[in-house]
Amino acid sequence: MASACSSEAIDDVTDITESLKQLSVARAQINLLRKQNESLKKQLNEKDLTASNGPSTCSSSEKIELSIIGTIKTKFKERRCVPRQPGLCPLAQACLTISNSVFTNPNHALEGLSDFSHMWILFHFHKNETTHVHAKVSPPRLNGLRTGVLGTRSPHRPSPIGLSLVQIDKVEGNSVYFSGVDMIDGTPVLDIKPYIPHYDAPVTLRTDQHVSLFDNGSHQILLDPLTSDREAPDGEETDAYDMPLSPLHTRVRVPLWITEPLMQQLTVEFSSRAREFLNSLDTNDIEATIISILKEDPRSVYVRERYSNQFYTFLIGGYHVSCKFDDTKHTINVYRISYVDSMDNVADQEGAQCLSIE
Repeated sequence: MASACSSEAIDDVTDITESLKQLSVARAQINLLRKQNESLKKQLNEKDLTASNGPSTCSSSEKIELSIIGTIKTKFKERRCVPRQPGLCPLAQACLTISNSVFTNPNHALEGLSDFSHMWILFHFHKNETTHVHAKVSPPRLNGLRTGVLGTRSPHRPSPIGLSLVQIDKVEGNSVYFSGVDMIDGTPVLDIKPYIPHYDAPVTLRTDQHVSLFDNGSHQILLDPLTSDREAPDGEETDAYDMPLSPLHTRVRVPLWITEPLMQQLTVEFSSRAREFLNSLDTNDIEATIISILKEDPRSVYVRERYSNQFYTFLIGGYHVSCKFDDTKHTINVYRISYVDSMDNVADQEGAQCLSIE
C-alpha cells in the first residue's frame, strides 16, 4: 500500500514538472508572438507614413546595380596628369566604344547623336582607390583650404561617378570620337546624353547677346540681360518659350575660388632637348596638351606643400615626359620628352627622384 502511494506521488511530481516545462515553452512562444506583432505594427506604421509623405529614399546600406554601356580609350594610361576638368585640354581626343553586350546593335543606339555638337558622359572613377570618403576635401584651387566634398567636383565621393561635357568629333559605327578628355584609359561609361543648351545652360546662349559678370561679395554671378526670344528645342513650339525666363534661369552663381583660384598658374618652359624632340613630330597636339596639363599644376596640395621643387614624370600616349618644378618662380621646366620604349634605360635612375603623384 505504501509503495503504491509512493509511486502515485512520483507520477504526480513528474506530471507537474512536465506541465511547468510546457508552461515555460508556451510563455516563450507568447512573448515571441508579441514581439512579432509589435514589429508588424511598426512596419505598418512606417508604410502608412511613407504613403502619406511620398516614396521612400534608399538607406545608406542599400546599393543599386548599373550597366556599363562601353569603355573609353584615351592617351592617358595612368591617373597621374589626367586633366582635372574636360575643358583644360580641348585638343586631347578619345574614343568611346559602345559594347554589344548591352545593345544587340550598338550603332543603332548612337543614331542621331552626330546631330549634336557636345554630349555629357557619366562614367565611373574605376581607379579610385580611396577606402574612406571624407566629408571635407581640399580642391587644388583652394590651395589647402577645405570645403564640403558635395560642394566640389572631387573624384573622391561616396558614389564615385564622374560627369564631363565633351565635344563630339564624329560618330562611326558603335564608336564616338570626342575632344576635351579628362578620363583615364579604360574608363567604364554608365551613360551618355546629348548636350542641349535650352535645357542644360542656365544662362541663355545667344551669339548676339552680351553676358556680363559682376561680383556680389563671396560669389560671382553671370547675368544674361536678354531673357526672351529663345528657339524651342526639338521642334517644340509652345507659349512657354515666348515668355521671359525667371531669374533662376538667367543667373549663374559660383564661389570666388572658382573664378579667382588661390593658386596661380605655372609657366611651362621647354629645354632645347625637349624642344628639339617636339619639332621632330608631325603634330603640335602633344605640346599643347603638355602645357595645358602642367600649367594647372597636376600635383596634389599635400605633395606640393610637402615636396617643393621636385622632379616629376608622366606618360601621355606613347610619350614619356620629364620635368622639374620651381615653386619659388612658379615655373616648370620640361627637360626631356621621349618615346616610352626609349626610356627603359633611364627609368630606374629617375625613379628615385620622381614622386608618384596621384
